[in-house]
Amino acid sequence: MPLDHHMTMVLRFFAHLVLATSLAAPAWADVSAVGRLENTSTNQTCSGALVSPRHVLTAAHCIGALRNAEDVSNAEILFRPGALKNGPVFRVTDVAMHPLFKQPLAQNRWKLRFDMALFTLGAEVPAPVGKALLPGREAEVGETLFLVSWRAGAPAPPRQRACEVVDGVEGLVTVACAVAGGESGAPLLRKTQAGLELVAVLSSSSSQGQQPVGLASDVALRLPPLQSAVSAAEGS
Repeated sequence: MPLDHHMTMVLRFFAHLVLATSLAAPAWADVSAVGRLENTSTNQTCSGALVSPRHVLTAAHCIGALRNAEDVSNAEILFRPGALKNGPVFRVTDVAMHPLFKQPLAQNRWKLRFDMALFTLGAEVPAPVGKALLPGREAEVGETLFLVSWRAGAPAPPRQRACEVVDGVEGLVTVACAVAGGESGAPLLRKTQAGLELVAVLSSSSSQGQQPVGLASDVALRLPPLQSAVSAAEGS
């Protein structure tokens, strides 16, 4: 094989490798708004993402999980954006779940559509630490979203992986990725030319035949009413 042709093949190989890597997961700098919610008295954790400098979007069922402390009077819920060990920590001062998630007699699969909550922080997260994510349009079957999350006990940085949107439960975003404890509340993101869009919030795991899947709540449909309720309660 001529040397020039050999070099051309090598360069093409690395070009394809770089392209595949760029599509496989968003750059870490792009997901600095994603962090972990944790209880200071237990090992319970959830994932979450900033949707404003003072508000973290996560799953509604995380409210109960994170409050289940042995000594509730001394327990705090903390949000750690980005790097867990050495980065800043922000205390959660209030929580609000989607009102339709509270329906006591509703079937679980119906309630999952509204498994969404906003955690209010005691101080704003500076933009250099974590820049809030903007919501995008609804998910489409066949597109690839990116799940950014922590599993229970996992160190920083968070896991990033591509998940295809598949046909699943009506009213929910179903992605072909296996999910586990600690990933509840994690954002599903869309990579666009303008940056990342927040598409859905991970709620639970399920399966379709032999394929493990994750079920998520649609941000475009469910987040605006929750944000309006929180803004009204805060008087803003």
